[in-house]
Amino acid sequence: MNSFILYEGQSQLDGKPIVVIATGLNGSTNKKTGSLVQTWIIRSDIAPHEAIKTGDDSSICGDCTHRGKLVDGKLVGRSCYVLTHQAPLSVYKSFLKGNYTKPSEKEIRMLLKGKKLRLGAYGDPLAVPFEVWENALSYTIGNTGYTHQWQEGDSRFNKILMASCDSLKDQINASKAGYRTFRVKTKLESLVLGEIACPASKEQGQKTSCEKCLLCGGMSKLAKNIAIIAHGVGSTNFERKVA
Repeated sequence: MNSFILYEGQSQLDGKPIVVIATGLNGSTNKKTGSLVQTWIIRSDIAPHEAIKTGDDSSICGDCTHRGKLVDGKLVGRSCYVLTHQAPLSVYKSFLKGNYTKPSEKEIRMLLKGKKLRLGAYGDPLAVPFEVWENALSYTIGNTGYTHQWQEGDSRFNKILMASCDSLKDQINASKAGYRTFRVKTKLESLVLGEIACPASKEQGQKTSCEKCLLCGGMSKLAKNIAIIAHGVGSTNFERKVA
């Protein structure tokens, strides 16, 4: 088994139907993330590339600013680095075909034993009950994860997730809320006290991979906050927003 259904039920953000698919149990060729097991949080009833056009992606992304906005029926200003018509759509199609099984909680723990888990290759982990992640992480040896919903929701998530921050103000407020932070910044912005550049980033020469680093594991790690220069297909829109 290389993939399975980790959770299927209501979104904790708006009560709509979602599904979480774990993939890559047998490894990955992605150099940055390494062999982290990926988890895809998507609507179970709407294709991801369609959900972003209707606003239905709020079920899995909440109020994340990178979603973009609907103006006169058109999506504008999207700065998310995820291309929903690629990996998320492929996962969704496989789900519709019934290609994934849903193991028991015990079986999930055994499948993930000794693995490293990425919470939310797409989608915000806070859309999923904390207990689902808690069970999944029972026998793993590390995880990474981020949330834009750090101002609300279950406070226990700060143990396993970084607060995704898009400004210095966000970084300060998230720290006050009890989170370690992962701040996206422009090329001209400097690091602040208690913050280091992502060692797996392009600007740091990709000294390591997310799989080896695992600094982005929330308060479970006694480490500094992380920052990275905006990257990916939506980086230009991000630069415009903060200009």
